[in-house]
Amino acid sequence: MSRTKLKSKGFAAYQATQFAGAFNDNVFKLLLICFASNLLINQEGAREAYVAKAGAFFILPYLLCSSYAGYLADRFSKKSVMIGTKVAEIIIMLLGFFLFKIHALNTLLLILFFMGAQSAFFSPAKYGFLPEVLPSRDLSKGNGINQLFTFLAIISGSWAGAALSNWSALDPYKAAYFCVAIAIIGTIFSLFISPTPAGNPRTKAVADPFSPHFRTFLEMKRDKLLLLSLLSNSYFWFIGALFQLVILFFAKDSLGGDDVLVGHLQASLAIGIGAGSAIAGYISRGKIEYGLIIPGAFFTGIFAILLGLFANTKGSSFLFFAALGLAGGFFQLPLVTSIQKRSPAAKLGRYLAAGNALDCLAMILASFAQWLLLGVFKLGAQQVFIFIGILTIIAAIIICAQAPDLLKRTRKLGLVMRH
Repeated sequence: MSRTKLKSKGFAAYQATQFAGAFNDNVFKLLLICFASNLLINQEGAREAYVAKAGAFFILPYLLCSSYAGYLADRFSKKSVMIGTKVAEIIIMLLGFFLFKIHALNTLLLILFFMGAQSAFFSPAKYGFLPEVLPSRDLSKGNGINQLFTFLAIISGSWAGAALSNWSALDPYKAAYFCVAIAIIGTIFSLFISPTPAGNPRTKAVADPFSPHFRTFLEMKRDKLLLLSLLSNSYFWFIGALFQLVILFFAKDSLGGDDVLVGHLQASLAIGIGAGSAIAGYISRGKIEYGLIIPGAFFTGIFAILLGLFANTKGSSFLFFAALGLAGGFFQLPLVTSIQKRSPAAKLGRYLAAGNALDCLAMILASFAQWLLLGVFKLGAQQVFIFIGILTIIAAIIICAQAPDLLKRTRKLGLVMRH
């Protein structure tokens, strides 16, 4: 099969498809969280509990469905899997529209569950597509572009979700029309994705959703750097989910803002991650640049602490969130590329699915941490940011201890950049 170029129509259709999906996820989630926040504002502790449940309901399917998603991504053409999941998205958005119309607040959590399941089935095919169609020299750049478009989708989705929430107020079904339309547009784009080869017919499905993950983790132990990349990437999603859950309380309680400010702060973080990923892909120069991991982790921790200490105005908050995201992009991009490149090609779907399951556990833990830190220990949002920063610096030190060669790569990268 001929390799796809980064400027090809098939790659552009892939980017448009995944952009539409990530955009829609963020619009719908923000519509629901803002609707619940406004509806439950006078019930003590109800907002915090609902936001935590919403995060868990969206993430739980990654744990329950990832092994089946990995099987489909290995067994069938990844393009076919992506098209199938986009059709499912249309059905889910239609159901969400109906439940918004009748104000079924608790039942809407099931829509988040279905959205999470749809994303879980899309993810191994989405990430497995890149190493399957791109030349090795373009994989880091391709991932950088992919992350940039993903976080641009988060930016615009967060902005649109906040604006639509403000406009529709306590009648969010009016805004849910928009989500149905985007699902249809994304499905049309998916038809033009570059063709991918047929899957491996010898791949076998397993009824138990967890044993394939355990088998995969045991296999990964043979490649210490692959396993470390997987664990570090899951940590990235843990802090990312925790930030997203806490931003609402920071915007409204610390800055005295509204739903629109929530969207703008999420956009600042997302644009930083997208830009950081794109720059990291350029710096990598046709290879996996492991030297970015440690400085990316350290600066992520430092900016999180600075955010907690000094973000007292909207302007300073936008600045620190963007800087935090930039460092996060440097941290995550080589991790994602490493997982794609070091995983066996015939088992890529299963390996990516195991990573998704671990990411799911990390994000469920983030929902629990949000409830514990804000609801039980009564910390303010800025104190939570400081906690995340300290924890991330500790994580960076652990990475250094487990893979000292990464420090050598960092020093080597520094020498190259200076020259």
